[in-house]
Amino acid sequence: MSTPASDATTPVPVVASPSVRADGDEAGERGRLDISFGVVRRIAEHAADSTEGTVRTERRVAGLGFGEAGASAKVSGYGDQVDVRLEVPLAYPAPIALTVDAVRGNVRERVQTLTGYAVRSLDVTVSALSVPAGPAAPTSRVQ
Repeated sequence: MSTPASDATTPVPVVASPSVRADGDEAGERGRLDISFGVVRRIAEHAADSTEGTVRTERRVAGLGFGEAGASAKVSGYGDQVDVRLEVPLAYPAPIALTVDAVRGNVRERVQTLTGYAVRSLDVTVSALSVPAGPAAPTSRVQ
């Protein structure tokens, strides 16, 4: 039986390895995988930034531009549970409560799916409200 050719657009099926190898060694005895909180932080920031309603803001100090910044996260925890604190700039005008709920759901799902950590607490602080760049609003003159 032949297998179909794969390219960058064709998903390749992944076959899970058995939990016991032929020599009797169980998966738990071979080692462990530790995911640092720095990785969890980056996943949380990316998940927050990719949520609709969040924006990236320009970082400025004393009038000098230092690029753009999006969500910022701090992660702590113990064992298989993490606590995440996010600061997120949001688009204005937008329903803040609904956007924050979407951020919470997206971050919690991505962190738990990609790392296996359970998100014990997730605090979100709205760090800025920013009007997205676009055409200038029309102005009216009173005569």
